[in-house]
Amino acid sequence: MKVITKSQLPGQIKITEKEIPQLNKGEILIEVSHCAICGSDIHAVKHAKGYEFVREETTLGHEFSGKVIKVTDEQDQHLVNKNVYVESMHYCGKCENCLSGRTSICMNLQVIGLHYDGGMSEFVKVPRQFVKEINPALPIELAALMEPMAIAVHAVNRIDTLQPNQKVLVQGPGIIGFFTGLISAHKQADVLLSGLDSDYEHRLSKATKFGMKPLIANKEKLEGEVDVLFECSGSSAALKSGITSVKKGGKVVLVALYEEEMSLFLTELVRKEVPLLTSYGCDPVDYKEAEEILVHYQEPLKEVISLFPLLTAREAFAKSMEQDVLKAVLFNE
Repeated sequence: MKVITKSQLPGQIKITEKEIPQLNKGEILIEVSHCAICGSDIHAVKHAKGYEFVREETTLGHEFSGKVIKVTDEQDQHLVNKNVYVESMHYCGKCENCLSGRTSICMNLQVIGLHYDGGMSEFVKVPRQFVKEINPALPIELAALMEPMAIAVHAVNRIDTLQPNQKVLVQGPGIIGFFTGLISAHKQADVLLSGLDSDYEHRLSKATKFGMKPLIANKEKLEGEVDVLFECSGSSAALKSGITSVKKGGKVVLVALYEEEMSLFLTELVRKEVPLLTSYGCDPVDYKEAEEILVHYQEPLKEVISLFPLLTAREAFAKSMEQDVLKAVLFNE
């Protein structure tokens, strides 16, 4: 079968071949239908700091959907020929954090497609506890967005209850920022999605269809202060400027991963009693809300994805790195 891995050359991928995986007890074989390209895949391909653990021979892809074609246990027989998605964050279920329900920060966390072979392939095997049936009302290509939507759900829920009409600034119009803004708008917040002028054509221009207002940060000035800042850009400059826009008693949630160290003058946050929160990944419970959002917005969301055959993955990665698409999704023909 054809698979996509990173290359020895930073910024390049390999399209190569592997044997169809053999199942062990408790595993399920999925024929992959669609697999989205995530920022983490791009970081791995670029050999970015913090992604050194991703081996060259590991098949990429942790946002995917497909059809179950083989199981090992009788209890899973009902899944054969069913369309499914896969929870990407594979937690142990035994550590202190897992036992308290915080599986996104499992002490032994591994991510499919980064730690071991993932969905940028024709077939993939997955431990059965992470395989979930797709709601029949959701097209299989949009089910590949389940994981990034769940990450956005997790981020929004980090501030407990988002109130209607609260002013929210989301910095960074990548897919996580876009979905974070979408969910905030769905909860009737007043949402500004901020990005650069270069983000407008493929990203910011789509914001209004989902109840958000685009803000071109290097051209337009933010009016007034915000109740909540979601920092999804990964830019230290954006974080520093964003913090100044938060009102007293507001909240800051860091969702992006940062490739560089930075310095922050925290006195302003202390004086305004603004908590600095972080959000990483998602928990199983976040997928239910993610699925509801995907079903509700499925028609406009079809304009968010750009489909590429698996064997054109080089083009899909290039366009993703150049930010010429909002969300590239590979599919098997």
